[in-house]
Amino acid sequence: MSEALAAWAVEATLATGPGRIVLRARRGNGGPVVLKATPPGAAWAVRADLRREARLLERCRGDGVVDLLEVIDQRGRTALVLGFVPAGTLATRPAPDPDPATRCLEVIVDRLHRSGVVHGAIRPEHVVLDADGLPVLVGFGTARRSPDTSPDAVALTTLEQTLRSGA
Repeated sequence: MSEALAAWAVEATLATGPGRIVLRARRGNGGPVVLKATPPGAAWAVRADLRREARLLERCRGDGVVDLLEVIDQRGRTALVLGFVPAGTLATRPAPDPDPATRCLEVIVDRLHRSGVVHGAIRPEHVVLDADGLPVLVGFGTARRSPDTSPDAVALTTLEQTLRSGA
């Protein structure tokens, strides 16, 4: 592990995917964060994908989008340090009242689209509810710059129907 990543104490593995791992971690007495990292010696293309994701997160920074706190890029590894949202995802914790959650999601997704960013994977496991029950989008690995917002529109409609049906 690179020195910058070695400074973090890993508390849990949250997810794994092709060429990356997502961890809950903390440094010293600080609060928890999410580390989205490539494995040591990852291919340049995998590391470039994570750097691209960081640029898109910077572009659409604001309420309802996970905070990008730091990018670590050294010794053959790239990692994003992301804000930790302590509540569960819509996949594990249903919205107490779906109407405010869906209205917030519509505003968040509209802001992304006005920034020229398409999330590309709006689904329950990529929507975390914060302590106030408000949605925060995570999972920007498939996000891209595009004028075609139809994939997000379809996914958002499907998600809203799922929330309202209570399924």
